[in-house]
Amino acid sequence: MFRKCTPADTQRVLEYIGDEYVKCFYMYMDIIECGIEDEGLGLWISEEDGEIACVYYQYYDCLHIFSRKGYCDEDAVLELVGEINPKVISSSEDIIDQLRCHFPEEDYMLELNHIITANKEMTGGAAEEIIVATKEDIPEIARLVLKADIFSDVYTYDDLCESLERRLEDGFGRLFYIRDEDGRIIATNATNAETDKIAVVGGLVTDPEMRGRGLGRRITASTWNRVREEGKRGLAFLITDNEKTISLHKKMGYDFIGYSARLIRKD
Repeated sequence: MFRKCTPADTQRVLEYIGDEYVKCFYMYMDIIECGIEDEGLGLWISEEDGEIACVYYQYYDCLHIFSRKGYCDEDAVLELVGEINPKVISSSEDIIDQLRCHFPEEDYMLELNHIITANKEMTGGAAEEIIVATKEDIPEIARLVLKADIFSDVYTYDDLCESLERRLEDGFGRLFYIRDEDGRIIATNATNAETDKIAVVGGLVTDPEMRGRGLGRRITASTWNRVREEGKRGLAFLITDNEKTISLHKKMGYDFIGYSARLIRKD
């Protein structure tokens, strides 16, 4: 049976996800932080013999899918896609493989990400050397971030400032940075989502003029060490075709614990 959930179902869904939250972290976080009642949000489940078999969560233009069994109800997904027209379909590698026949390559791009964590102190950076950004730091951080093509291809300066300000206001993540001796911000990193137990680390950008000096490794290690000292488990998602970033994290001793996958509609 496939049905839309009410707020009364939310705790049952979170208990179903349980200790497998790593496989659907953003779904898990968004349900906790944002709920299911506002416009642009929605929660559905498929059930078998009265038990949850699969969870589907709309977070604005993204449809998240999670199942402990590693497969989904394809008819349910197609019904939801027709209803909410998501830009992104996010799930495990197994479920995305199951769905790909319905979303041709000419219309949807496949993105595969490594999920990594670290269970030890990372060498090369001290937690206390990074500065936690405030709203006043955002204009300078935004100018640095836009020097990276991956962000400049998506954001304008004003849009990025607004997005970073909203992150700080919502308390959903933090921005960190390092300044040089002249007071310029030369590297930034972030937590993109946090609870009192978990933090997703990402958003590393270094000043192009400062590359090749180990600055990326330094701020990366410092960010992970701060999260660890706060008693949180760090997670990160690395695109599998970014060989330089993957190589850096392997050398630093991170644990690669699985994959997540996304189908992104080409507009």
